[in-house]
Amino acid sequence: MSKTAKVTVDGRSVDVPDNSNALEACRAAGVEVPHFCYHPGLSIVGQCRMCMVEIEGMPKIAASCTVPIRDGMVIKTDTEKAHAARNSTMEFLLINHPLDCPICDQAGECKLQDNAVTGGLPVSRTSEARRQYPGYERTDIGKHVIADMTRCIQCTRCIRFCEEITETGELSFIERGGHTIVWTHEGRALDNELSGCAADVCPVGALTTKEFRFRKRAWWLDKTRSVCTGCEVGCNIAVEHKDRVVHRFIPRVNADVNDFWICDFGRFRSEELNEQELFRPVVRGKETSWGDAQDAIKAAVDAAQKDVLVLGSAKLSTETNWLAAQLFGKHLGANVEFVVDRGDRHRVKNKKADGNVAGWLEGYEAAPNSRGAEAAGVTRGGDTGALAAVLTGTLLPKVIIVLDAAFSAKAEDPAVIAALRKAGTLIVCSRRRSALAAAADVLLPVGGVHNDEGTFVNVQGRVQRFDCAYIPPPIVRTQLEILTHLGKKWGLFDTRWTARSVFEEMRATVPGYAGLDWDSPALVGSAPSASPAAPHDVLEAPAKGGLGLPALQEVGS
Repeated sequence: MSKTAKVTVDGRSVDVPDNSNALEACRAAGVEVPHFCYHPGLSIVGQCRMCMVEIEGMPKIAASCTVPIRDGMVIKTDTEKAHAARNSTMEFLLINHPLDCPICDQAGECKLQDNAVTGGLPVSRTSEARRQYPGYERTDIGKHVIADMTRCIQCTRCIRFCEEITETGELSFIERGGHTIVWTHEGRALDNELSGCAADVCPVGALTTKEFRFRKRAWWLDKTRSVCTGCEVGCNIAVEHKDRVVHRFIPRVNADVNDFWICDFGRFRSEELNEQELFRPVVRGKETSWGDAQDAIKAAVDAAQKDVLVLGSAKLSTETNWLAAQLFGKHLGANVEFVVDRGDRHRVKNKKADGNVAGWLEGYEAAPNSRGAEAAGVTRGGDTGALAAVLTGTLLPKVIIVLDAAFSAKAEDPAVIAALRKAGTLIVCSRRRSALAAAADVLLPVGGVHNDEGTFVNVQGRVQRFDCAYIPPPIVRTQLEILTHLGKKWGLFDTRWTARSVFEEMRATVPGYAGLDWDSPALVGSAPSASPAAPHDVLEAPAKGGLGLPALQEVGS
């Protein structure tokens, strides 16, 4: 158990871990000290000189982020000396900073804006022209990042990120004195696999991502906590959306999984959630109602007399897979399995068990929930699985149900589609038009992960919950809704069930889920903050500790 120290901040007493600094003690006491260079995921450099405070026993004011706390320390943030120092720092920073807040994408989540209001002078005492950086303004420095050095305040967050987190070192200071800027080292591109995080840690608009530039003001965006579906790592993210359009993903703090970071592969998949192309059920080429589509499915399944193959998906929630296993596997005696691609390695830096040393958490499976699907009772398909038998022609079910038309790269293979099409009835759930969707006898329009809620199990065996950003368009349903309505046809499920209801139903039988609470901080992680800047700069992390779910399959190297 870590030791604590009692610190007094502006008259408020607070206990903090004895390895904290004075800035962290202030925040723990609910006192926000303005700062720029400090970031809880990076080393301490005391670069910006903004977080100045008075400390009893020290003759001069000090940068609070550089001062280790000690038991009995008394910190004063609201003094004349502290305010004068912060005001002077802000005045120097604003002497050459451009007045382009109305067109800057960082507006609304800019620490310079915030600190200028709370810790700066109300007017400028300078009238000279601002310094310019020809050739270093609005310039591509990598696949995803635009740099504008007229806005840079030289906090070195981005430099430290590339040195300490990605360990690639693309960014550094160049030139000297008043001409110093941050730029790519020796002209290299900023092309590491977490390059978008360099823009995240930038407290101003000096680094921004190309994909989000000029799309939407940060303060207009609604935020929903979710989990990245790009691979099995299960990075915690916030889905930021407005008017039923997803605009970006940003990382959500979870020290046990992705810490403050997310890889570019996962981050820039956000646009895929806007690709809803199917809106009404189709039965043998004709649009119809959900009632008629469900009747057609029940009639086909009943006529098949257990000669049914159901393809679940490692991209669907554990709750959805459990419903499929209960309905089609346990009750109707069908084959229920999933297949998952082993894709490229994706990884993210996180804290190791000691809480200090950063390490890489790696994922290879191109889906977020293979372990959850297995725990729910869906069989992992392989060379000897039912789908493999269909592809070799040794098995030809009368009915094949595909719960997710994007279940695997196999779903885009013409040979696989042709083999599936040989079934008497092919039923496909899909968001987009595709060759597999076009081959279906019954086509059901479904929403995306952002239209649903439920849980995934990541590569660590950790259960993580994701929330619904907004409900699907009219007529469109989620797979969970489709399965509850189908289950009702056989007298099994309640159509009023939500993901939470299914979670409660399955806790008694699904390994690792017993004793879990739907609302537990360990399950949901940290919530997206109402302040847009906070996800990049939050001290608190969700509760730690194992959830009792083993890693159901080891990950190869």
